[in-house]
Amino acid sequence: MKRYMLPRGFCLSYGVSLLLALLALGCSRDQTAKGAQTTTKEQSIAITVGPVEARDLQRRVEAVGTLEADEEVAVYAQVSGYVERIMVDLGDRVKAGQPLLQINQADFQLQVQKADAILQQTRTRLGALNGGDILSDDQQPVVRQAKANYDDAALWYERMQNLYKEGAVSRNDLDTAMAKRDALKAALDSTLGQVRALRDQLREQQAALELARRNLQYTVVRAPIDGSIKEREISAGQYIAGGSIQNTKLLTLVRDDPLKLKASVPERFQGQIRPGQEVKVQVEAYAGREFSGTVKRVGPAVFTDTRTFPIEARVPNHEGLLKPGSFGKAWLQIRVDHGVPFVPEEAVYYFVGITKAFVVKDGAVEERQITVGERQDGLVEIVEGLKPGERVATSRLSQLFGGAPVQVVTK
Repeated sequence: MKRYMLPRGFCLSYGVSLLLALLALGCSRDQTAKGAQTTTKEQSIAITVGPVEARDLQRRVEAVGTLEADEEVAVYAQVSGYVERIMVDLGDRVKAGQPLLQINQADFQLQVQKADAILQQTRTRLGALNGGDILSDDQQPVVRQAKANYDDAALWYERMQNLYKEGAVSRNDLDTAMAKRDALKAALDSTLGQVRALRDQLREQQAALELARRNLQYTVVRAPIDGSIKEREISAGQYIAGGSIQNTKLLTLVRDDPLKLKASVPERFQGQIRPGQEVKVQVEAYAGREFSGTVKRVGPAVFTDTRTFPIEARVPNHEGLLKPGSFGKAWLQIRVDHGVPFVPEEAVYYFVGITKAFVVKDGAVEERQITVGERQDGLVEIVEGLKPGERVATSRLSQLFGGAPVQVVTK
């Protein structure tokens, strides 16, 4: 370590500039040749002194990645037909449920009318007249008639049994009455079966009517999510296929608030990155501006080819300034260190790969090797070599301290 003594009466204060004046050294050529003692006249220089400050420093990890849409949805139609009207175009912002386009509805309206007419016919057969309620099975007219016929036949058979016991009728007459009763019982059961079949048919027709109505609703294609139109791939008047594997792609919709930042972090920082940490993101379109986000997911493995692991962060985009697909630089806030020493940039010197500073202490100037870190607000972090409270020279002294000692005087 080199030390340079200051003369008596030397006074240093923070931020005080001292006049720089250099007095020429004089010595004769003859005395130098003979090795005689040289006489050094007084030289003077002006320096300024700055403190080694203690600051709080947010430690950040840099990562690079791509901003992606939170959701991206390809929109298809659920029915086929000709496009009658398109309500949105590229770049439009839409809300979930908002109409995007409409397919011609004429055929679908006819299908609804047909299904409704068939349904009403079945309801009428089940006793629902003038829009009234459907009658119960035992109140259906055909069932009541069949039951009345059966009841008469059953009563007649009972009478024939009594007459046969008294010998008033033959066995043949009794068998005829029994056969008639059984036949009318079968007719009653058949009628009840027909009524139940009509009820099943009615449920099927109700489902067909609901399907026709739903298909009519599907002629208006609506936005499945909040977002913006990324692509429009159809035109008015075009026939589109819907509801099959050959569906025609209509639009692409992206949700761009928030965005997802997918980035890679060097493996040495694994264990320091956790969900919930703050992220600052910069994009080329807005140089110097930072967008805040939050780490949401951290990948469980390191990629062997890049020696990085993936993270995913959510970045709010309420103003819509950020675009999916943009390249982004991210800084992850991992911790805050307190009492970190900082010095002005002017106090740091670089010479043949060595970093140093000149420390003013006890009336002397010491040349000290240091290790530097981050920079902020015109200051340099000192990782090793200086402590808060020390004072360093901020004048350019490196060229002056290369030879014989010089005196430093105060203005």
